[in-house]
Amino acid sequence: MARTLQYIHDQRVLVADIASQNFLLDSDMTIKFCDFSEASVLPLDVDIDTVDDNGYTTRIDIGFLGAVIYEVVTGEKCELDLFKDNLPTDGRATWPRRELLPSTEDVWLGSIIEDRWIDGGFRNARSLLRALDSVALHSSAPESLNEQPY
Repeated sequence: MARTLQYIHDQRVLVADIASQNFLLDSDMTIKFCDFSEASVLPLDVDIDTVDDNGYTTRIDIGFLGAVIYEVVTGEKCELDLFKDNLPTDGRATWPRRELLPSTEDVWLGSIIEDRWIDGGFRNARSLLRALDSVALHSSAPESLNEQPY
């Protein structure tokens, strides 16, 4: 998912609607993004790491991806409202306060999710991918994720 998001950002697209229901698996079990109805296609010369499209940024996309990772790992829905704390006339997306998000304590990959949720720790999808790759190389998923459902 992070690799695909990196590719999308490299094409100068902000997705803005990353959610578990917007991921599909093809017959080869390759992950596909779908539903780009909220996406912003930006000029190719824009700095994707610093662009702000009415509050939507690469860090918002990465935060949403963190919510999807949280859902995959825990099996619990993670609702995010980017407009909860805004004035009614303010249409800018704003990342929710930390206390409005679920706890990542004792959650596999929780430190990576938390890094994004607290302070926007990942500048871009490439840095998120590096962090995920380093976890994959040095640890394994908890036993409950390795069990076969059938």
